[in-house]
Amino acid sequence: MGLYNYKAQKMDEKRIDNLSYKLLTGEITPAERKELDDWYNHFDSSEQLVHSELNQQQFAAQLYQQIRTSAGITPLKRIPFYRSRYAAVAASLLLLLSIGGIYTIYSDQEKSQNTIAKKEVEIKAGSNRAMLTLANGKTIDLENAAEGVLPTGDQSVKKTGDGTIAYNNSADNDGAFNTLSTPKGGKFSIRLPDGTLAILDASSSLRYPSAFKGAKRMVEVSGQVYFEVVHNAKQPFTVEVADQTIEDLGTHFNINSYPGGDGVKTTLEEGLVSISNGRKTVFLKPGQAAFSHAGTKDITVAAADLEEVLAWKNGYFRFNDEHIENIMAQLSRWYDIEVTYSGKLPVDGFNGTISRSKNLSQVLTMLERTGIIHFKIEGRRITVLP
Repeated sequence: MGLYNYKAQKMDEKRIDNLSYKLLTGEITPAERKELDDWYNHFDSSEQLVHSELNQQQFAAQLYQQIRTSAGITPLKRIPFYRSRYAAVAASLLLLLSIGGIYTIYSDQEKSQNTIAKKEVEIKAGSNRAMLTLANGKTIDLENAAEGVLPTGDQSVKKTGDGTIAYNNSADNDGAFNTLSTPKGGKFSIRLPDGTLAILDASSSLRYPSAFKGAKRMVEVSGQVYFEVVHNAKQPFTVEVADQTIEDLGTHFNINSYPGGDGVKTTLEEGLVSISNGRKTVFLKPGQAAFSHAGTKDITVAAADLEEVLAWKNGYFRFNDEHIENIMAQLSRWYDIEVTYSGKLPVDGFNGTISRSKNLSQVLTMLERTGIIHFKIEGRRITVLP
Protein backbone atom coordinates (compact mmCIF):
# COMPACT_ATOMS: atom_id res chain seq x y z
CA MET A 1 0.00 0.00 0.00
CA GLY A 2 3.05 2.25 0.03
CA LEU A 3 2.64 3.47 3.60
CA TYR A 4 6.34 3.83 4.15
CA ASN A 5 9.24 5.23 2.19
CA TYR A 6 12.55 5.31 3.94
CA LYS A 7 16.08 5.77 2.66
CA ALA A 8 18.92 3.26 2.56
CA GLN A 9 19.54 1.83 5.98
CA LYS A 10 22.66 0.69 7.71
CA MET A 11 21.48 -2.91 7.74
CA ASP A 12 20.29 -5.06 4.84
CA GLU A 13 16.49 -5.52 4.79
CA LYS A 14 16.80 -9.31 4.89
CA ARG A 15 19.01 -9.04 7.95
CA ILE A 16 16.46 -6.73 9.61
CA ASP A 17 13.67 -9.21 8.83
CA ASN A 18 15.72 -12.11 10.16
CA LEU A 19 16.57 -10.36 13.44
CA SER A 20 13.00 -9.10 13.86
CA TYR A 21 11.66 -12.62 13.40
CA LYS A 22 14.10 -13.96 16.00
CA LEU A 23 13.08 -11.21 18.38
CA LEU A 24 9.41 -12.11 18.08
CA THR A 25 10.02 -15.84 18.50
CA GLY A 26 12.42 -15.43 21.42
CA GLU A 27 15.38 -16.90 19.51
CA ILE A 28 17.48 -13.73 19.32
CA THR A 29 20.92 -13.72 20.97
CA PRO A 30 22.17 -10.77 23.08
CA ALA A 31 24.59 -9.79 20.29
CA GLU A 32 21.82 -9.90 17.68
CA ARG A 33 19.52 -7.91 19.96
CA LYS A 34 22.14 -5.19 20.29
CA GLU A 35 22.60 -5.16 16.50
CA LEU A 36 18.85 -4.68 16.01
CA ASP A 37 18.66 -2.02 18.72
CA ASP A 38 21.58 -0.13 17.16
CA TRP A 39 19.82 -0.16 13.80
CA TYR A 40 16.55 0.81 15.45
CA ASN A 41 18.10 3.89 17.03
CA HIS A 42 20.16 5.20 14.12
CA PHE A 43 17.24 6.90 12.32
CA ASP A 44 16.36 10.51 12.67
CA SER A 45 12.98 11.94 11.81
CA SER A 46 14.13 13.31 8.46
CA GLU A 47 14.93 9.86 7.07
CA GLN A 48 11.41 8.45 6.79
CA LEU A 49 8.15 9.54 5.31
CA VAL A 50 4.94 8.21 6.81
CA HIS A 51 1.58 8.35 5.11
CA SER A 52 -1.55 7.23 6.93
CA GLU A 53 -5.18 8.09 7.34
CA LEU A 54 -4.39 8.55 11.03
CA ASN A 55 -2.73 11.57 12.50
CA GLN A 56 1.01 10.83 12.25
CA GLN A 57 1.67 11.26 15.96
CA GLN A 58 -1.29 9.07 16.90
CA PHE A 59 -0.30 6.46 14.31
CA ALA A 60 3.32 6.26 15.49
CA ALA A 61 2.24 6.13 19.13
CA GLN A 62 -0.05 3.16 18.43
CA LEU A 63 2.68 1.36 16.55
CA TYR A 64 5.22 1.98 19.26
CA GLN A 65 2.90 0.71 21.97
CA GLN A 66 2.17 -2.45 19.99
CA ILE A 67 5.88 -3.04 19.38
CA ARG A 68 6.71 -2.60 23.07
CA THR A 69 3.87 -4.86 24.21
CA SER A 70 4.18 -7.63 21.66
CA ALA A 71 7.84 -7.69 20.69
CA GLY A 72 9.49 -6.21 23.78
CA ILE A 73 11.65 -3.73 21.87
CA THR A 74 13.14 -1.14 24.21
CA PRO A 75 14.98 1.85 22.70
CA LEU A 76 18.49 2.48 23.96
CA LYS A 77 17.57 6.11 24.52
CA ARG A 78 14.34 7.92 25.26
CA ILE A 79 12.70 9.27 22.10
CA PRO A 80 9.30 10.98 21.69
CA PHE A 81 6.50 8.82 20.23
CA TYR A 82 5.96 11.06 17.23
CA ARG A 83 9.37 10.20 15.74
CA SER A 84 8.73 8.07 12.67
CA ARG A 85 11.47 5.53 13.37
CA TYR A 86 8.85 3.30 14.98
CA ALA A 87 7.00 3.07 11.69
CA ALA A 88 10.21 1.89 10.03
CA VAL A 89 10.68 -0.81 12.65
CA ALA A 90 7.06 -1.91 12.30
CA ALA A 91 7.45 -2.15 8.54
CA SER A 92 10.46 -4.45 8.96
CA LEU A 93 8.86 -7.01 11.27
CA LEU A 94 8.10 -10.36 9.68
CA LEU A 95 5.11 -11.22 11.81
CA LEU A 96 3.12 -8.23 10.71
CA LEU A 97 -0.20 -7.79 8.99
CA SER A 98 -1.89 -4.63 7.87
CA ILE A 99 -5.39 -3.76 6.86
CA GLY A 100 -6.72 -0.37 5.79
CA GLY A 101 -3.52 1.41 6.90
CA ILE A 102 -3.56 0.22 10.53
CA TYR A 103 -0.96 -2.35 11.57
CA THR A 104 -1.36 -5.18 14.06
CA ILE A 105 1.82 -6.71 15.49
CA TYR A 106 1.93 -9.68 17.81
CA SER A 107 3.98 -12.61 19.05
CA ASP A 108 3.19 -16.27 18.29
CA GLN A 109 3.79 -16.98 21.96
CA GLU A 110 0.98 -14.68 23.07
CA LYS A 111 -2.12 -16.64 24.11
CA SER A 112 -5.09 -15.97 21.87
CA GLN A 113 -8.71 -15.76 22.95
CA ASN A 114 -10.15 -16.18 19.47
CA THR A 115 -11.82 -19.25 18.01
CA ILE A 116 -8.73 -20.47 16.16
CA ALA A 117 -6.66 -21.09 19.28
CA LYS A 118 -9.43 -23.15 20.86
CA LYS A 119 -9.41 -25.77 18.13
CA GLU A 120 -8.03 -29.14 19.22
CA VAL A 121 -7.32 -30.52 15.74
CA GLU A 122 -4.21 -28.94 14.24
CA ILE A 123 -3.57 -28.77 10.50
CA LYS A 124 0.14 -28.89 9.83
CA ALA A 125 2.06 -27.17 7.07
CA GLY A 126 2.90 -28.91 3.82
CA SER A 127 6.06 -30.95 3.35
CA ASN A 128 8.19 -32.76 0.76
CA ARG A 129 5.55 -34.91 -0.91
CA ALA A 130 5.28 -35.94 -4.54
CA MET A 131 4.41 -38.79 -6.89
CA LEU A 132 6.68 -39.90 -9.72
CA THR A 133 4.82 -41.45 -12.66
CA LEU A 134 6.99 -43.33 -15.13
CA ALA A 135 6.36 -43.62 -18.85
CA ASN A 136 5.03 -47.17 -18.35
CA GLY A 137 2.43 -45.94 -15.86
CA LYS A 138 4.22 -47.17 -12.72
CA THR A 139 4.02 -44.73 -9.80
CA ILE A 140 6.46 -44.13 -6.94
CA ASP A 141 5.47 -42.34 -3.73
CA LEU A 142 8.52 -40.16 -3.17
CA GLU A 143 7.56 -39.14 0.37
CA ASN A 144 7.91 -42.72 1.57
CA ALA A 145 10.59 -43.91 -0.86
CA ALA A 146 13.97 -44.72 0.68
CA GLU A 147 17.01 -42.64 -0.16
CA GLY A 148 19.18 -43.94 -2.96
CA VAL A 149 18.36 -45.44 -6.36
CA LEU A 150 14.62 -45.45 -7.05
CA PRO A 151 12.91 -48.57 -8.44
CA THR A 152 12.41 -47.16 -11.94
CA GLY A 153 13.94 -50.11 -13.77
CA ASP A 154 17.31 -48.43 -14.32
CA GLN A 155 20.00 -46.69 -12.30
CA SER A 156 19.35 -43.20 -13.64
CA VAL A 157 17.47 -41.56 -10.77
CA LYS A 158 18.12 -41.31 -7.04
CA LYS A 159 16.39 -39.75 -4.06
CA THR A 160 18.78 -37.61 -2.05
CA GLY A 161 18.75 -36.76 1.64
CA ASP A 162 17.41 -33.24 1.10
CA GLY A 163 14.13 -34.36 -0.47
CA THR A 164 15.23 -34.06 -4.10
CA ILE A 165 15.35 -36.61 -6.90
CA ALA A 166 18.28 -36.36 -9.29
CA TYR A 167 19.00 -37.96 -12.66
CA ASN A 168 22.36 -38.86 -14.05
CA ASN A 169 22.90 -37.94 -17.68
CA SER A 170 23.39 -41.48 -18.91
CA ALA A 171 23.48 -42.19 -22.62
CA ASP A 172 21.57 -45.38 -21.84
CA ASN A 173 18.44 -43.48 -20.81
CA ASP A 174 15.74 -43.86 -23.43
CA GLY A 175 14.34 -40.32 -23.11
CA ALA A 176 10.84 -41.53 -22.25
CA PHE A 177 8.70 -38.94 -20.50
CA ASN A 178 8.09 -39.15 -16.76
CA THR A 179 5.87 -36.89 -14.64
CA LEU A 180 6.61 -35.48 -11.20
CA SER A 181 3.49 -34.19 -9.46
CA THR A 182 2.87 -32.66 -6.05
CA PRO A 183 -0.46 -32.90 -4.22
CA LYS A 184 -2.05 -30.23 -2.06
CA GLY A 185 0.28 -29.79 0.89
CA GLY A 186 3.29 -30.95 -1.11
CA LYS A 187 6.50 -29.49 -2.48
CA PHE A 188 9.39 -31.22 -4.22
CA SER A 189 12.61 -30.61 -6.15
CA ILE A 190 14.14 -32.43 -9.08
CA ARG A 191 17.55 -32.24 -10.72
CA LEU A 192 16.91 -33.01 -14.39
CA PRO A 193 19.34 -35.04 -16.54
CA ASP A 194 21.04 -31.86 -17.81
CA GLY A 195 21.58 -30.55 -14.27
CA THR A 196 18.69 -28.06 -14.37
CA LEU A 197 16.95 -27.65 -11.01
CA ALA A 198 13.16 -27.46 -10.86
CA ILE A 199 11.23 -26.82 -7.64
CA LEU A 200 7.52 -27.62 -7.64
CA ASP A 201 5.02 -25.89 -5.37
CA ALA A 202 1.85 -27.62 -4.13
CA SER A 203 -0.65 -28.90 -6.74
CA SER A 204 1.90 -28.71 -9.55
CA SER A 205 3.36 -31.05 -12.13
CA LEU A 206 6.40 -31.33 -14.37
CA ARG A 207 6.55 -33.65 -17.38
CA TYR A 208 10.11 -34.28 -18.60
CA PRO A 209 12.23 -36.90 -20.41
CA SER A 210 14.66 -39.20 -18.59
CA ALA A 211 17.27 -37.96 -21.09
CA PHE A 212 17.33 -34.85 -23.28
CA LYS A 213 17.79 -35.89 -26.88
CA GLY A 214 17.29 -33.93 -30.05
CA ALA A 215 17.58 -30.24 -30.86
CA LYS A 216 15.72 -28.97 -27.76
CA ARG A 217 15.28 -29.82 -24.10
CA MET A 218 11.53 -29.64 -23.64
CA VAL A 219 9.44 -29.98 -20.46
CA GLU A 220 5.79 -29.26 -19.63
CA VAL A 221 4.45 -27.71 -16.43
CA SER A 222 1.25 -26.87 -14.61
CA GLY A 223 0.78 -25.06 -11.32
CA GLN A 224 3.86 -23.24 -10.01
CA VAL A 225 7.45 -24.24 -10.78
CA TYR A 226 10.77 -22.46 -10.30
CA PHE A 227 13.66 -23.26 -12.67
CA GLU A 228 17.41 -22.80 -12.44
CA VAL A 229 18.38 -23.78 -15.96
CA VAL A 230 21.81 -25.02 -17.00
CA HIS A 231 22.35 -23.09 -20.21
CA ASN A 232 23.28 -24.91 -23.40
CA ALA A 233 23.11 -22.76 -26.54
CA LYS A 234 23.29 -25.87 -28.73
CA GLN A 235 20.25 -27.40 -27.04
CA PRO A 236 17.83 -24.69 -25.83
CA PHE A 237 15.66 -25.39 -22.79
CA THR A 238 11.95 -24.79 -23.41
CA VAL A 239 8.92 -24.97 -21.14
CA GLU A 240 5.45 -25.65 -22.51
CA VAL A 241 2.74 -24.17 -20.29
CA ALA A 242 -0.89 -23.63 -21.28
CA ASP A 243 -0.74 -22.22 -24.82
CA GLN A 244 2.70 -20.66 -24.66
CA THR A 245 6.36 -21.61 -24.92
CA ILE A 246 9.06 -20.20 -22.68
CA GLU A 247 12.63 -20.51 -23.93
CA ASP A 248 15.61 -20.14 -21.63
CA LEU A 249 18.60 -18.07 -22.59
CA GLY A 250 20.58 -18.80 -19.39
CA THR A 251 18.01 -18.31 -16.70
CA HIS A 252 16.41 -18.55 -13.25
CA PHE A 253 12.67 -18.02 -13.57
CA ASN A 254 9.31 -18.78 -11.96
CA ILE A 255 6.10 -19.91 -13.68
CA ASN A 256 2.68 -19.59 -12.05
CA SER A 257 -0.11 -21.20 -14.04
CA TYR A 258 -2.63 -22.44 -11.48
CA PRO A 259 -6.09 -23.20 -12.88
CA GLY A 260 -8.66 -20.58 -11.97
CA GLY A 261 -6.11 -17.77 -11.94
CA ASP A 262 -5.76 -14.86 -14.32
CA GLY A 263 -3.58 -16.82 -16.73
CA VAL A 264 0.13 -17.61 -16.85
CA LYS A 265 2.65 -15.41 -15.05
CA THR A 266 6.34 -15.89 -15.82
CA THR A 267 8.81 -13.98 -13.65
CA LEU A 268 12.51 -13.69 -14.44
CA GLU A 269 15.00 -13.61 -11.60
CA GLU A 270 18.22 -13.95 -13.58
CA GLY A 271 19.29 -14.21 -17.23
CA LEU A 272 16.95 -13.87 -20.19
CA VAL A 273 13.85 -15.67 -21.47
CA SER A 274 11.62 -15.37 -24.49
CA ILE A 275 7.90 -16.11 -24.25
CA SER A 276 5.73 -16.88 -27.24
CA ASN A 277 2.09 -17.84 -27.68
CA GLY A 278 2.10 -18.21 -31.46
CA ARG A 279 0.97 -14.63 -32.07
CA LYS A 280 3.32 -12.60 -29.94
CA THR A 281 6.84 -12.98 -28.56
CA VAL A 282 8.28 -10.98 -25.68
CA PHE A 283 11.66 -10.98 -23.93
CA LEU A 284 12.06 -10.57 -20.19
CA LYS A 285 14.85 -8.87 -18.30
CA PRO A 286 15.63 -9.72 -14.66
CA GLY A 287 12.96 -8.29 -12.36
CA GLN A 288 10.23 -8.39 -14.99
CA ALA A 289 7.14 -10.57 -15.30
CA ALA A 290 5.10 -11.55 -18.35
CA PHE A 291 1.34 -12.00 -18.02
CA SER A 292 -0.55 -14.15 -20.48
CA HIS A 293 -4.12 -13.36 -19.58
CA ALA A 294 -6.74 -16.10 -19.60
CA GLY A 295 -9.07 -15.89 -22.57
CA THR A 296 -6.81 -13.61 -24.62
CA LYS A 297 -3.77 -13.98 -26.84
CA ASP A 298 -2.05 -10.94 -25.40
CA ILE A 299 1.16 -10.98 -23.33
CA THR A 300 2.02 -7.96 -21.21
CA VAL A 301 5.28 -7.20 -19.41
CA ALA A 302 5.63 -5.33 -16.11
CA ALA A 303 8.04 -4.91 -13.23
CA ALA A 304 7.83 -7.69 -10.63
CA ASP A 305 8.34 -7.93 -6.88
CA LEU A 306 10.82 -10.81 -6.83
CA GLU A 307 10.63 -11.23 -3.09
CA GLU A 308 6.87 -11.70 -3.29
CA VAL A 309 6.98 -13.98 -6.33
CA LEU A 310 9.70 -16.25 -4.91
CA ALA A 311 8.46 -16.25 -1.31
CA TRP A 312 6.95 -19.75 -1.68
CA LYS A 313 10.31 -21.17 -2.82
CA ASN A 314 12.08 -19.49 0.08
CA GLY A 315 9.70 -20.87 2.69
CA TYR A 316 7.18 -18.15 3.45
CA PHE A 317 3.99 -16.43 2.34
CA ARG A 318 4.34 -12.78 1.37
CA PHE A 319 1.19 -10.73 0.95
CA ASN A 320 1.43 -7.36 -0.74
CA ASP A 321 -1.99 -5.66 -0.61
CA GLU A 322 -3.43 -9.15 -1.23
CA HIS A 323 -7.17 -9.81 -1.16
CA ILE A 324 -8.39 -12.52 1.18
CA GLU A 325 -9.56 -14.75 -1.69
CA ASN A 326 -6.01 -14.91 -3.10
CA ILE A 327 -4.57 -15.54 0.35
CA MET A 328 -6.98 -18.39 1.00
CA ALA A 329 -6.18 -19.93 -2.41
CA GLN A 330 -2.53 -20.14 -1.35
CA LEU A 331 -3.43 -21.57 2.05
CA SER A 332 -5.78 -24.09 0.43
CA ARG A 333 -2.99 -25.54 -1.69
CA TRP A 334 -0.32 -25.58 1.01
CA TYR A 335 -2.44 -26.91 3.89
CA ASP A 336 -4.72 -29.14 1.78
CA ILE A 337 -7.93 -27.52 2.99
CA GLU A 338 -11.32 -26.66 1.53
CA VAL A 339 -12.27 -22.99 1.72
CA THR A 340 -15.79 -21.55 1.71
CA TYR A 341 -17.05 -18.00 2.25
CA SER A 342 -19.95 -16.54 4.19
CA GLY A 343 -20.97 -12.89 4.40
CA LYS A 344 -19.38 -9.77 2.97
CA LEU A 345 -15.61 -9.97 2.64
CA PRO A 346 -13.20 -7.05 3.22
CA VAL A 347 -12.15 -5.15 0.12
CA ASP A 348 -8.88 -3.93 1.61
CA GLY A 349 -5.69 -5.88 1.01
CA PHE A 350 -3.52 -7.60 3.60
CA ASN A 351 0.22 -7.05 3.86
CA GLY A 352 2.66 -9.27 5.68
CA THR A 353 5.15 -12.11 5.67
CA ILE A 354 4.44 -15.42 7.36
CA SER A 355 6.52 -18.61 7.50
CA ARG A 356 5.08 -21.54 5.55
CA SER A 357 6.32 -23.89 8.26
CA LYS A 358 3.68 -22.68 10.71
CA ASN A 359 0.57 -24.68 11.46
CA LEU A 360 -2.60 -23.41 9.81
CA SER A 361 -4.08 -22.16 13.08
CA GLN A 362 -1.10 -19.85 13.58
CA VAL A 363 -1.58 -18.31 10.14
CA LEU A 364 -5.33 -17.91 10.61
CA THR A 365 -4.78 -16.37 14.04
CA MET A 366 -2.48 -13.78 12.46
CA LEU A 367 -5.18 -12.90 9.96
CA GLU A 368 -7.88 -12.76 12.63
CA ARG A 369 -5.85 -10.31 14.68
CA THR A 370 -6.65 -7.61 12.11
CA GLY A 371 -10.16 -7.67 13.59
CA ILE A 372 -12.00 -7.70 10.25
CA ILE A 373 -11.78 -11.34 9.24
CA HIS A 374 -12.67 -14.52 11.14
CA PHE A 375 -12.67 -18.23 10.48
CA LYS A 376 -14.76 -21.27 11.32
CA ILE A 377 -12.97 -24.64 11.27
CA GLU A 378 -14.80 -27.90 10.60
CA GLY A 379 -12.24 -30.64 9.98
CA ARG A 380 -10.33 -29.52 6.88
CA ARG A 381 -13.08 -27.10 5.81
CA ILE A 382 -12.39 -23.46 6.62
CA THR A 383 -15.21 -20.93 6.37
CA VAL A 384 -14.16 -17.29 5.98
CA LEU A 385 -16.38 -14.87 7.91
CA PRO A 386 -16.44 -11.06 8.25
